[in-house]
Amino acid sequence: MSIRAGWVIIACFCFCTSRGQQETLKWWNPAATHYKPEGQGWPSEVLYPYDRFPARAKKNVREVVWFKSQQSTGLIIKFRTDATYIHIRYKVKDTLFFEHMPSTGVSGLDLYALNKNGGWSWAGADYIFADTVQYFYNNLAPVGNKTYYLYLPLYNRVDWLEIGVPTTASFTPVDGNDKGSLVIYGTSIAQGGCASRPGMAWTAILGRRLHMPVINIGFSSNGQLERPVADLISELDAGMIILDCMPNMHSFSEAEITSRLEQTVNIIRSRHPLIPIIIAQHADANINQMNTSLDKSFKKVNDFVDRAFKKLKSKSVQNIYFLSAAAIGLTNESTVDGQHPSDLGMKQYADAYEQLLKKIPAR
Repeated sequence: MSIRAGWVIIACFCFCTSRGQQETLKWWNPAATHYKPEGQGWPSEVLYPYDRFPARAKKNVREVVWFKSQQSTGLIIKFRTDATYIHIRYKVKDTLFFEHMPSTGVSGLDLYALNKNGGWSWAGADYIFADTVQYFYNNLAPVGNKTYYLYLPLYNRVDWLEIGVPTTASFTPVDGNDKGSLVIYGTSIAQGGCASRPGMAWTAILGRRLHMPVINIGFSSNGQLERPVADLISELDAGMIILDCMPNMHSFSEAEITSRLEQTVNIIRSRHPLIPIIIAQHADANINQMNTSLDKSFKKVNDFVDRAFKKLKSKSVQNIYFLSAAAIGLTNESTVDGQHPSDLGMKQYADAYEQLLKKIPAR
């Protein structure tokens, strides 16, 4: 046994026995009930409990898109409890961390609480990453009338999950609400790379700020404005749709980008004639990185999407909006690797989208 593995076992034993001596827990498995997570657009059609696409999508989307649709980014489990201690245990399918992104972001959880006045609180945790991942939320204020929002991992598939609270505590599951959702179709940046924890993804930050449910259709390296995905998005009860795919399209020709963008917008408009559609540039084009090849390709794709957007406007397509790289405002301190935002970059993304979305009339 390695030294690291030994410390994990010891830590797990200490956590579990210290709590077990104080109180007995009751456990809830959302997947064992008819519970509906927030952010899951097709809850009655999924193959696995925490998938993002319906099972029927498997035959239409590319294999890699289907694989990534089983990663739980954007899904939220909501519940109410007066517990002063919450223990969550779960198992994920794939690697716990990446070279440029920690376990807490790739495979971790994040817990927020919304009080009756609309204010947000955040709960820090002790955690153990092993075959069974465990999060321990201690010394929580037993304030009534608040709803917990548990964000699931950004880059992993959750095989099973259980939430434990003391047997003396109240516990009530709260079904997710996806009516009028903000639907975001994008790349690894929309999926959450490289936030330090799930609640710091810009999509999650934006959802909390706007008090709006979010459906995350972000796919690392594979947000490419593809027809099968656009068809699925058009089925959703969306209040607003963001298309932020340019970071995965800087190798595409201008004609291909224009064609895919027009096709995606037209598919959405066929079912949603009036809802706002936001089209974004590649934000990394403004960080002035020294890799001249990437810098030029990012700027080139932004010229392409700028002209494609203007073409749509010239065809009198209504209620479409544009978010420029300059408006997002990333700098050379905003990313982990010149492409994926850090927590600072995620906040800058959320700030820019919030400013734009608040200017768009509600429908």
